[in-house]
Amino acid sequence: MSDMPDHRKTLRDAISRYMPLKTAADFCDDNARRLGGQEALVDARRRLTWSQMKEMSDALALGLLGFGLERDAHVLIQMPNSAELFLARLACEKAGLRLVTVAPSLRRAELEPIVRFTRPEVAIIPAAYRRFRHVDLLEQVRVPELRHVLAAWDEIPPGCIPLEEVLSRAVAEERRSLLSAARYGVEDVCQLATTSGSTGMPKCAAVPLYTRLLTAWVHLRRFRVSGDDTLCAVTAIISGVADGLIYNGVCQAGARMVLLDHFDPRRTCETVAKEKVNVLPMVPTMISRLLALPDLGDYDLRSLRMVVSHGSLLPYGVGRDAEARLGCRIMQGYGSVDCGGLCATSWEDPPGVRIRSVGRPLEGNEMRVVDESGNEAARGEAGRLRVRGLPSDARFFDNPELNARRGADGFLDLQEWGRMDEQGNVYLMGREQDLIIRGGQNIFPADVENLLMRHPKVREVAVVGYADAEMGERIAACVIPEGGVSLTLEEVTEFLGEEGLARFKRPDRLELMDGFPKVASGDKVDKRALRERLPRVLPGR
Repeated sequence: MSDMPDHRKTLRDAISRYMPLKTAADFCDDNARRLGGQEALVDARRRLTWSQMKEMSDALALGLLGFGLERDAHVLIQMPNSAELFLARLACEKAGLRLVTVAPSLRRAELEPIVRFTRPEVAIIPAAYRRFRHVDLLEQVRVPELRHVLAAWDEIPPGCIPLEEVLSRAVAEERRSLLSAARYGVEDVCQLATTSGSTGMPKCAAVPLYTRLLTAWVHLRRFRVSGDDTLCAVTAIISGVADGLIYNGVCQAGARMVLLDHFDPRRTCETVAKEKVNVLPMVPTMISRLLALPDLGDYDLRSLRMVVSHGSLLPYGVGRDAEARLGCRIMQGYGSVDCGGLCATSWEDPPGVRIRSVGRPLEGNEMRVVDESGNEAARGEAGRLRVRGLPSDARFFDNPELNARRGADGFLDLQEWGRMDEQGNVYLMGREQDLIIRGGQNIFPADVENLLMRHPKVREVAVVGYADAEMGERIAACVIPEGGVSLTLEEVTEFLGEEGLARFKRPDRLELMDGFPKVASGDKVDKRALRERLPRVLPGR
């Protein structure tokens, strides 16, 4: 410790005020000693105990080091939720390697700039997943540095190393000393989280381990999650609440996890019933789709005591209905891939706070609401959200321009609007880029969406602005109707009027759709892509 640079010692001292100085891999190894044969992870192919998790992650970590990788070398992974993804994260922490995490839905236009920007030396991919051959995609975007490809599951092609073969290698006890020397500490950057699916220079958040570890530490306590719980991930465990609460949190608590590789409402209900799931993080769209099941009441969901909403704004009506119909408590977590965990509700909060707000800033975070002049807004007034603190302390990899968003005072501009009540609870109003300015008046899409979700004919809704010569922008309500029923603009505007929405916020156009474009993770609506469609589906007035 005496040889440690002062800034690292200061950082570790600050972290230790909140939690032990242990990584997820450290906690996993502790659980192997403490819990041994207790079941830890369930997915479509495996059931693993904590002892097996340790052995397999050790084997993979040593396999990666056997490629001659230097510390902080980049390892690309494009896997869905699975034991392999979880084990790869643990292995990279143990081997001192940086994992470049990429959603399995990305294709060449999105993946190529990420690969060229990060220059990985190893890739971990499924040979094929959901009728798509990832090995062929990787070959199209390969860079000279990429020398080794570990492929999972069936039909491993020539030139690839079977991931299963590496995971199943026996580990000689004397080789474990290599991991003691290589493994990361809590202050190290172990993940480059890709946050943009567009071409050009990608946004890769350089994530220090302590940001996600601290987020998990707070979530476990605020949500009252313990080692007796079973948590199920249907959103990706490389970002969001599933990253903090399930990847990092399950390791900290010694709980049990179930990983689903993609979301299907029926399969999710079947899994909750079969595995007796207690905690289920989901984005609001998933919650709506679950509630839309006509036979929802036929599933035994009595084990479920908590759904944690995250990823986008939760309409109050959806949260209220979910509590009533699922018989559980709705909690909320708020964060950003760009920086980390920001806020969360608490088990003790009343329903109005749990469902309407994203709760108070996490311990270690300081959040401000500022007006357009940069001055702190009064409690209850809307403004831009800014944050600084240990749980939100990520930076962008090799991107000074984006890092400049964090000011000299350490506060990061979240480019999101919200307000804070007297108790410190944060109420989100929407992304700055989604703000609609119609005739000089500001309109937050969430104001319209939350009310429209109460309409009995509306299953999902996304409100966006579109260009207009007269008003600057007008309002388009894009709706997925309930059960294929018809819906008219007149019905929508009349309903919103009855709900008390100001006339200038009511939609000018209504577009009925079968589905919405989604961001790369598939968890929420890609409003930029939706706006790009509007000139075609919504011709000029």
